[in-house]
Amino acid sequence: TESELTQTPDFCLRLQFAKFVTIIEIMNSRDRIHFILLFIQYYDLQVQIIAARADAAETKVLFCMLTTFLEIARNFLLVIKEYRAKRKSPLIWRKERTSLFWEKECQECSDLDFKNIFRLERRSFFELCDILKGIGKEDTNYRKAITLEKRIAIALYALGSSAEYRTVASLFGVSNSSVCRIVREFCAAVWNALKPNYLNYFPLTETVAQTIVNDFNNMGFPQCIGALDGCHIEVKPKKEDAVDYYNYKGWYSVVLLALVDSRYRFLYINVGSPGRCNDSGIYERSSLKAELLRCKLLYDQRKSFNNVEIPLVIIADSAFRLSRNVLKPFPFNVENTTAQREFNYRLSRCRRVVENAFGHLKARFRRIGKGLDNRIDNTNAIIKACCVLHNFLISQRDYITDTWLPDPGSMTEEQSRVVPLNERRLNLGDCYRNALSQHFAQDPIQSSI
Repeated sequence: TESELTQTPDFCLRLQFAKFVTIIEIMNSRDRIHFILLFIQYYDLQVQIIAARADAAETKVLFCMLTTFLEIARNFLLVIKEYRAKRKSPLIWRKERTSLFWEKECQECSDLDFKNIFRLERRSFFELCDILKGIGKEDTNYRKAITLEKRIAIALYALGSSAEYRTVASLFGVSNSSVCRIVREFCAAVWNALKPNYLNYFPLTETVAQTIVNDFNNMGFPQCIGALDGCHIEVKPKKEDAVDYYNYKGWYSVVLLALVDSRYRFLYINVGSPGRCNDSGIYERSSLKAELLRCKLLYDQRKSFNNVEIPLVIIADSAFRLSRNVLKPFPFNVENTTAQREFNYRLSRCRRVVENAFGHLKARFRRIGKGLDNRIDNTNAIIKACCVLHNFLISQRDYITDTWLPDPGSMTEEQSRVVPLNERRLNLGDCYRNALSQHFAQDPIQSSI
């Protein structure tokens, strides 16, 4: 009968083979190969099962069919292999680049050349590598990862020079996007790893405060815990936000407000305020002012000068408002007394440390000194990373080279200082300033002004 005929092994295998041919016609080459290999295994298993139950004649027919099918499949695979050999190679997703700058030249150069290239000594470089092990990548089955040392070298070279990212990429044999990504990851890792140990002075401790005060006292200004000033760093903001970043000098910038000790270390930084903001306004809104107001240690360390109890204070220039925590020079006047001139001289002499710190920062990390061409969203991270690296290298006694510094006259920012309207109002700052000026007049450190 017809139902019995359809149940014979020969008919079933022929029907499966017909279905197989219909299926592979609608498949692409790769799917066909996988399907054929799977079908061969299934077909062979079916033949073995049927042969165990069939007579010799049927078994011979089945094996003949299997041999024919295997021959067809083998020919099909050969055709696919020849087609693949003739077709064009697909585009590779990793471009091969050759550069021996890091692999050979930097390993063989002298220590002085290494410091001039990467703006730090070789020992500091490897110390930084030990701290930043977390940014290392592992090799994959497709390519080898950029080594940890090379990643840090790329970031340091990008920050220490004003070269474009494509120049850095060509020098190190990597892509432009890799340089951009490495710099971002490096800056984030540096801030997270180094900030707790090298830029974490507040709240002040008695030991730290006493050390800072003693250093400034040796310079000629007692009761000082830091010099405060702002620094403009050139940026390229978005067109719609450009007006906010346009400063009084005529270019676009963000402001770095910093408190610095006598060793040029940053005690506090405030980064990211648009260039149109003045230094005093940034300080008034900063966390530094709030911290100084609630710090009892400043008043516990007060000393008497001319019968006036003076707490620990910070010194600044004329752009800031005179207060009980901030002292600034007396307004310039030809009728200033000798005591007032002596006070101004000592304050300006000690306040230079903050300007020198900015100069050293820009000299070591020239990307900051020449201007940041990065996206405005990434500028704050770069500036903060450079500041904490500055403190880290000072702790390593890895100082800058004198040849990196510009001419002394170009280091000082000529700023248009606006004297606040309320300066003439008598407050604690006036009392402290008058008492110190009288104290300095009794023991002047300059013979003529």
